[in-house]
Amino acid sequence: MIAVVRSQAPPDLGGHLYVDPAFLAYQADAQGKALETFTALDSHGAAVASLTLAGKAGAWASPITGAFGGVAAAPGAGTLAIAAVVEAASGWLRDQGLRAEVRLAPDGFADAAAGAVENALFRSGWRLAQVDLNYHLAAAGPDAFFTSLGETKQKELRRLKRSGAAFVRLDPADGERAYAVIAANRAARGFPMTMAWPQVRALAEAFPDQTGFAIVGRDGQALAGAISLELTPAWTYVFYWGEAPDSRKESPVMLLAEGLAAERAARGGVLDLGTSTQDSQPNPGLIGFKEGLGCRATAKRTYAFGAT
Repeated sequence: MIAVVRSQAPPDLGGHLYVDPAFLAYQADAQGKALETFTALDSHGAAVASLTLAGKAGAWASPITGAFGGVAAAPGAGTLAIAAVVEAASGWLRDQGLRAEVRLAPDGFADAAAGAVENALFRSGWRLAQVDLNYHLAAAGPDAFFTSLGETKQKELRRLKRSGAAFVRLDPADGERAYAVIAANRAARGFPMTMAWPQVRALAEAFPDQTGFAIVGRDGQALAGAISLELTPAWTYVFYWGEAPDSRKESPVMLLAEGLAAERAARGGVLDLGTSTQDSQPNPGLIGFKEGLGCRATAKRTYAFGAT
């Protein structure tokens, strides 16, 4: 027998960073949003699955922020428990006349709860709003990244290394060096940063084991930078990266990708380089770049509920 309870405090059931109770509480406070959690209890009263929505001004979402959210499920949680929390959340939204959005993990993430969640969303009246393309690199041997590249990209990497450029892992205290080059890159292309440096610094201070900074450096200058999150021990998500505008002709982001891939390969698992679509529309240049790195594309779906 499954019972569902509603609260503001999500249980700790494991899973990825974006459904972690500490992360949810931190971001709710930072963004001034409320949390509503729907938790399935088994016959012994133990929490086995939960869905947390974050809301403000009538709009609710999972994740509160980040690449994807969804249901947190304890090992062995059954399909019915996972579906029950989706159905309970959907009923609450319907009764309140609220709208909501759930961004699911990409298929490459292999979320054990994904099938039950999508089935329950569909049955509860949610509609498929977006199907984006997410790109990732699976861990391989130390030389696999280089050998997977085309001849032109291999030459670019060799040239960069001969010039003295190198991949550098930064301490969090020096993370602003990576942020600054990324911000310059986005400014040159007319794109704002979604997080200011003080927000990124605060996130790194709150989650030091999950937040990472790296650059490609040469002669004391940062040619490219990346900021990543360890979503699980086996999944690294690069949520910001870019190269200095005056260094683009050298493609230092290639060396950055090689360094990130090598780190991930040493531990096994996956390097997630994010989507190459905007509202499901492909970005041909970005797709070509990531496919040139040997990335695999998988679908990443967003479901919406209520009035648009």
